[in-house]
Amino acid sequence: MWKSRKIIYKILIENNLLLPNKQACLNQLTKLGINYIAHHHDPVPTMDDVIKIKVTTGTAYVKNLLYVDKKSNYYLILANHTTQVGKLFWKTLGLSSGNMRLSKEEQILEALKSSKGNINPFAIVNDSNNRVKNIIIDEELTKFQRVALHPIENTTTVEISLDDLQNKFLKPLNRQYTIIKLTDAEAEQQLQQLKQQSNDQQNLQTLAITVKKSDFSEWYQQVIRKAELIEYYDVSGCYILRPWGYFIWEQIQRYFDDLIRTEDVENSYFPMFISAKHLNKEKEHVEGFKAEVAWVTKYGESDLNEPLAIRPTSETIMYPAFAKWVQSHRDLPLKVNQWTNIVRWEFKFPTPFIRTREFLWQEGHTAHSTKEEAIKQVYTILDFYEQVYGELLAVPVIKGIKTESEKFAGGDFTTTVETIIPQNGRGLQGATSHHLGQNFSKMFEINFEDDKKQKAFAWQTSWGLTTRSIGAMIMFHGDDKGLVLPPRIAKYQIVIIPIIHKDLDEKQLNERCEQIKQILIKQKLRVHLDNRDNYSPGWKFNKWEQKGVPIRLEIGPGEFKNNEVRVVQRFDNKKYQIKIEEINKLNQILDNIHNAMFEKAKIELNQRIKQADNWKEFMIQLNQRNTILTKWCERQECEQQVKGKSGMESKEKDSEINGQVQLTGSAKTLCMPLKQDEIKEGEKCFHCGQQAKRYVLWGRSY
Repeated sequence: MWKSRKIIYKILIENNLLLPNKQACLNQLTKLGINYIAHHHDPVPTMDDVIKIKVTTGTAYVKNLLYVDKKSNYYLILANHTTQVGKLFWKTLGLSSGNMRLSKEEQILEALKSSKGNINPFAIVNDSNNRVKNIIIDEELTKFQRVALHPIENTTTVEISLDDLQNKFLKPLNRQYTIIKLTDAEAEQQLQQLKQQSNDQQNLQTLAITVKKSDFSEWYQQVIRKAELIEYYDVSGCYILRPWGYFIWEQIQRYFDDLIRTEDVENSYFPMFISAKHLNKEKEHVEGFKAEVAWVTKYGESDLNEPLAIRPTSETIMYPAFAKWVQSHRDLPLKVNQWTNIVRWEFKFPTPFIRTREFLWQEGHTAHSTKEEAIKQVYTILDFYEQVYGELLAVPVIKGIKTESEKFAGGDFTTTVETIIPQNGRGLQGATSHHLGQNFSKMFEINFEDDKKQKAFAWQTSWGLTTRSIGAMIMFHGDDKGLVLPPRIAKYQIVIIPIIHKDLDEKQLNERCEQIKQILIKQKLRVHLDNRDNYSPGWKFNKWEQKGVPIRLEIGPGEFKNNEVRVVQRFDNKKYQIKIEEINKLNQILDNIHNAMFEKAKIELNQRIKQADNWKEFMIQLNQRNTILTKWCERQECEQQVKGKSGMESKEKDSEINGQVQLTGSAKTLCMPLKQDEIKEGEKCFHCGQQAKRYVLWGRSY
């Protein structure tokens, strides 16, 4: 059997009978005795499209990446679709990541006789010149019974075992393949075992961010790890929040708690488990979370009598209690909030803070006697969210209303604060405040006797802000050196670094630094004195710059003699001297830094918003990494057409505009901004040409 497969391949090569299409590929799998399950469908050019195909349990979706080095050697990567393919694994293969580039359209054609969106391992048969030097298989795929791949064309997906792919398809071709961990987290651990860094200079090199912010994905991963915000965990999509990162969340909690107390909102806590009957009670609401709900089915070795869902949100947990607590109009308004964790089993690529399977949030829920009171509450909370982002995180946001397609499932309407990440033009939903109408109160029987002794249903709101806000702050303000923290959320607003010198008594220097620290603490500033003697001043400068501390105070021989300190601002690297008696100015300097950061971020956000009056202008701006404000008819049918059409017309990932790798994917509506010009009679929708009703902001989003 082994020899017969080799003969088949030999005949194919000698007679140029390669695999030109999917039918030829399927026929070949049958000849080789490979069992497969085929799914026929419309073209699926992106991974987002692929994962919509329903495959059998135990099958992994595979993303296929073809890399090429400077010598035109190719490397085909087969990765689990949730794997974040890093760069460090190249070193374990004896290769340099700096020499590797994603292959372009003409290179894919040259190597595999294939095209973008159709890369697959079966096309290796078409590599008659052996240009592909290695097929790199994600170790994560070995955990699955089968893998889902395209047989040459992306209009069909086949499920086969990884063992059959290796032993019945690749081995007879004598093609090299390597199974390896592809994520940087694991690869970095492997590298650390190979190389011990022993001196201060080596530690400094490890400390440094090794890529520019222009390499945005890798930069972000390095910043959150090296600034000690995040530690990776062995459950995909779940992360450890380290103290430096959790402190930011604590500041958000304190600030927002103070705001909602002005609205008489009280904090509470509700259980994390939901019974199936409660979760399924509101069908439209459940449908919005159904695919992401995680279930508990066992305790110990025994099965639960009824599966329990882990909350993806808490309406169906809280509202049965609301029904008990609300009997009379005197019980209203009822306003509660909880700070808690949420689990949504995302299938998209996890990004710490931005898109995770478990995250922290606050969720507020209110019940009111009138619609007007509930709507007012919705917009008051929306204003609070704007304040959190602007006054605390120095991140500008756009207040708006979600379209019908994008609103909260089961709600009446959804308001939102949206922001735009300047580096890549992606929209990011910052927080939402929902008017639920009476939809849930009718479902859960939250009714009361009004002042006229008539039975009435409550009008409700719900609203939430998550740790995603921290991710937005990192993306906006960070630079090539690492994290840049707005002063109001930094664990240490000021770090004091003594510079030891042979002409200066070390004890006296440390005493002076301690005196300055105590003066600043009395001004209610958060200060840290770094007088460790096992690190050089240069190492400390880099360490605290990377962690984003807003102000560094240096005290060396000159400063000690002149009774002053040297101030270094992290945000703009501005350096100057101030006298110790003027050190009370630092409070105002920190406020000035916050304001400057916010103004810079606002300019960057506005530069990413463009207008378009027709489809051609729309796609040009979309493919230049912008969000687009357009006149729109407000029809859901038009919205879905724009989403589908823009996805099909998007450029490939490695095509370039002005030297930048551009984004691919569909445009979606981010929001209809609250502040917008009036649409006049005769003004047309940019896409369908019907009468426009509102301006809407479109973009690719996280």
